[in-house]
Amino acid sequence: MSEFLPHVYGQEKVKKELSRLLEEDRLPHTLIFYGDEGLGKTTAALDLAAALAGTGEDLPAAVEAVPEEEWKKMPALTLAGERVWYLYPQGMELKIEQFRVFLTAMASFDEKPHVCIIDEAQTMMEPVANSLLKTLEEPEGNIHFILITHDLDALLPTIVSRGERFGFYPLSRKDYHDLISAYPKKFTFPRGMAEDDLFQMSEGNPGITLEVCDEKGSAQPGSAMDFWEIMTDGVAPFARESTVVFKDRKDFLKMIRWISLVGRDIMVLAETGDSSLVRCRSIAAREAAVAPRWGEGRGEEAVKVLKTAETAVSRYINIKNVWDMVLIELEKLQKGEKTWNR
Repeated sequence: MSEFLPHVYGQEKVKKELSRLLEEDRLPHTLIFYGDEGLGKTTAALDLAAALAGTGEDLPAAVEAVPEEEWKKMPALTLAGERVWYLYPQGMELKIEQFRVFLTAMASFDEKPHVCIIDEAQTMMEPVANSLLKTLEEPEGNIHFILITHDLDALLPTIVSRGERFGFYPLSRKDYHDLISAYPKKFTFPRGMAEDDLFQMSEGNPGITLEVCDEKGSAQPGSAMDFWEIMTDGVAPFARESTVVFKDRKDFLKMIRWISLVGRDIMVLAETGDSSLVRCRSIAAREAAVAPRWGEGRGEEAVKVLKTAETAVSRYINIKNVWDMVLIELEKLQKGEKTWNR
């Protein structure tokens, strides 16, 4: 791992480009880091901010050390002697008050470099984005903005046009292995899973891997398989599953991802019958038992429904509405009915 952006694994193209721009003193005043959740965008932004601030601080560790309950009390987290500002959505969106706090402080910044990191930038409502746009159009020479998003299309085109984009992508097998090897205590595999299983299951995404490793035993794949069995053979599955309560968006996304992973296995088994392609090996026999009922393209359509659900939640659409949509669509598919046009 290079000394530049030291906490970021893989993403060599991004590292090289940012390093070159920094060395040539041509780093844009507005950068947009985009890509799926879990690929290291926030970590990269904090590492880059540390390099610009020149304080040598471990900013990713500093942010991670702040308890979750503290986030709800502050409009922005300040780091590196208040030269780095980190804004994260309060509740469901970034608030205009958070930007006002930063803009007020910006008026008294000295000539040293300052960085404003705006995480989950797609949660800015249009009035907030338009307020920020005025600042981005005429940036101060010593201030850099780093916008982070997993949904580039949800940002206002005028905001996107003011920044230079840097895409983050899943890790290669080698980079994934290096990451797992470097943090063996952090990536503790669930029972019955090997590194290759996790690479295949997560599609090289460290964030999804951490979610898997956070589970004890095989609770999540088992729960996801329970869901598929109910949707396949259960009586009135909508009535039964619609009462499920998720504590928050992250909890819901985690379960949707597990249901999707198991669903991909079922889809592959339904279409090919090849058990060697199964990713969730601890429940392979249960997947094989229901797979025939998801043939003739039903499994593929079901996975599309779940992908739509994941996108909807990432755009902060009401969780209950999304869950009901999943249940209705999958029940229709199982009955051989056409799904809604999405």
